[in-house]
Amino acid sequence: MTATTATPEPGTTRYLCPLECGWHHDVPPPALADMNGILPDPDAREWPEYVTSVVRQASLRRMNQTEQALSEHLTTHTTEQFVRVIHDLRVEMAQLKGAGEALAREAVERPVR
Repeated sequence: MTATTATPEPGTTRYLCPLECGWHHDVPPPALADMNGILPDPDAREWPEYVTSVVRQASLRRMNQTEQALSEHLTTHTTEQFVRVIHDLRVEMAQLKGAGEALAREAVERPVR
């Protein structure tokens, strides 16, 4: 969607770019309008089955829209950007692992009072 950082309405799911460029895609909470154009499964026999089929189709539509938005955005990044982020994450993980190991050693060596 956009690179704005405004707080979305409550219940919104925000998908962030994994490369932390500031882009995000907001999926607002479900609304009745999401079901426009969706027909219940003709094989549904009872009311709960009708409702479930419509909700399932609306969810699938939203999932496909989100996947498309993410895919389109990711094409704006270069392979070099992906490699740089992966490298930086590996460095950060190694640093965190080293810090965690140091804390564990310190805890073992510290006398219990």
